[in-house]
Amino acid sequence: MDGQAFLEVKDLVKKYDGITAVDHVSFQVSAGESVGLVGESGCGKSTMARMIAGLEPPTEGWILVNGKPYRLQSGRKWKNDINMVFQDPLDSFDSSMTVFSSLREALRHGRRGRLGRGAASQEIVRALKMVELPGEYAGRKVSRLSGGECQRIAIARALLTAPGLLLCDEATSALDVSVQAQIIGLLKRLKEERELTYLFISHDLALVSCMCTRILVMYRGRLVEEGETNQVLTHPAHPYTKLLADCGQAFMLDGQGKASLMPSVPQNMGTGPGGCVFYEFCAGRKERCGHEVPMMAELEPGHWAACHLPRESYKLSRRKV
Repeated sequence: MDGQAFLEVKDLVKKYDGITAVDHVSFQVSAGESVGLVGESGCGKSTMARMIAGLEPPTEGWILVNGKPYRLQSGRKWKNDINMVFQDPLDSFDSSMTVFSSLREALRHGRRGRLGRGAASQEIVRALKMVELPGEYAGRKVSRLSGGECQRIAIARALLTAPGLLLCDEATSALDVSVQAQIIGLLKRLKEERELTYLFISHDLALVSCMCTRILVMYRGRLVEEGETNQVLTHPAHPYTKLLADCGQAFMLDGQGKASLMPSVPQNMGTGPGGCVFYEFCAGRKERCGHEVPMMAELEPGHWAACHLPRESYKLSRRKV
């Protein structure tokens, strides 16, 4: 991607007691872009989100915001640059607090600093209206809210600091299907009205395709495919992405409104010595896949995959990281 990105992740690694959760991942997000990060549970996408949000330090690599390493920024400025909407809305609040107190706490860390009660009340009412809730919700206890209402409050709280990037980590997966659709609609409207930049993390490729113009696919800590949404959906290059696309298509075509379960992927899969992470599950694997790690390579403009198989039918150029 040409030009300076708002967010740049460079060769990021995260290890826990010798176990690698994120393995040399690099990507960029430009201002105003909606990017989806997709993969099954345990692939490392939530760990990635926590590092980008500044909640956990990387073991290796860099996270840059507007070209500057986040370690060089003050805590307040970093919170203003990137804010996060978590998976379980109820767990992301102190349930004993009112909505007003929760949102006022966010205002204290915003670009405008401390506000008097009157000014804060006006800001909070505007924020509630932004997420389609009446101002009277400010006086309610968080514990009395439904999951959908609480997630709307979480979105309002995240946007009160005017972040450059809104990071949504499985922001709808804990909600009922009908409420999921409402929250997705809200996020899409806010994107258009406020020209927001999103990094949308999910296990659901179909869901991300509704929100994002570009998709990143992770498997077992590694980035295995990247491309424009239409490229990834219509011509998935990595066998794991093809599996996700098949599951997404089954979900979208289910006339009964029920999601088909993704085929189980063994969690104890090994690789050949230094080989592809998808080696033992890939029906088309070749001998080199078991001992040679595939690097991200460009199949067509903007469409990259870490797989040896498509290389026989595409002219490739090595990705610079």
